[in-house]
Amino acid sequence: MARLEQNKSEKKKNKGSRSGMLMISGVVLIFCLILTYNSLGLRERIQENAGIVQDLQEQIDEQEKTQQELVQESEYINSDDYIEEIARDKLGLVHDNEIVFQKQDETSAQ
Repeated sequence: MARLEQNKSEKKKNKGSRSGMLMISGVVLIFCLILTYNSLGLRERIQENAGIVQDLQEQIDEQEKTQQELVQESEYINSDDYIEEIARDKLGLVHDNEIVFQKQDETSAQ
């Protein structure tokens, strides 16, 4: 009889450990599913962010090009050639050895 009771108590222990193992396995499976779901969402966000980064890089390149153009324009504005051009166009100035031809108005020619 003692042996029969011992077998019963061992079976109860085995049933308890089996149910415990099943519960632990279930919890681990749930965690794995949650992690998989979250990783899919993160991958989508990574792809979206990569697109944003690419757009921003294109904007940076465009702004750098604009900056280079402005630097070149600034250098030209500070040059003697620009000053001479403005003096000719706006003020009508010429060099000492230049001949100036003026266009007559059509109304005064008649």
